[in-house]
Amino acid sequence: MKKIILLVVTFFNLFAFNPKIIKSNIIETSHKIGIIDNNNIQKGMTGYVIHNNSIIARALYIGNNKIKYQNFEDLKNEALATPKILPHKNDEVIFGLYNKKGLIIAPNQDSYITTEKNHPNINWISSDIFANYFKNKPEPEDFQQFCKDVKVGVIDFILDKEYIVDCKSFYILEENPINYKAIYKNAFFSSFNKYNKSFFGFIPDNWINYYKSIIKKAK
Repeated sequence: MKKIILLVVTFFNLFAFNPKIIKSNIIETSHKIGIIDNNNIQKGMTGYVIHNNSIIARALYIGNNKIKYQNFEDLKNEALATPKILPHKNDEVIFGLYNKKGLIIAPNQDSYITTEKNHPNINWISSDIFANYFKNKPEPEDFQQFCKDVKVGVIDFILDKEYIVDCKSFYILEENPINYKAIYKNAFFSSFNKYNKSFFGFIPDNWINYYKSIIKKAK
């Protein structure tokens, strides 16, 4: 078993994800779309629009120097009115702000540990914590609430491939081959077995299909 794990680690290290922060500025803007001065950004990555040192919107990079504005609700307080400040020309946009923190969705302990070792530049938050965020099966909204609360930027799904996904948009930022078959007996590996593989008829193959159905590939 140790030899197998070593083989997987060696194979994966060729594809270590780089969780760098990317900064840019808005050079043109409309109500919903902005043009930025940096196209060295992965399509589907989310960022934050900064105006006068405050975050006023989320930004989804859609390619060709274009971003789509989205509501920023990370600090939403139901008791207070949410200020409506539109992005302006020269506002800064920061991508990958929380990408140094991630969550691993893996079928077993071996693949979980392997993924941790292959991406030592990411602070992986225990899947035990995420286990408290859903009841039956983890929905995208459950992942997004977890990422909002814990300030996590990426989710690493180990399925038929490794899919590193932006936690806000669920777009794939990177995918890498794996040289073993991922078999899910439960929703994902955690240090305590809270999950029953029979949830809503979910069997091992269904978990992989389910996760693949909720992640997106940028066109």
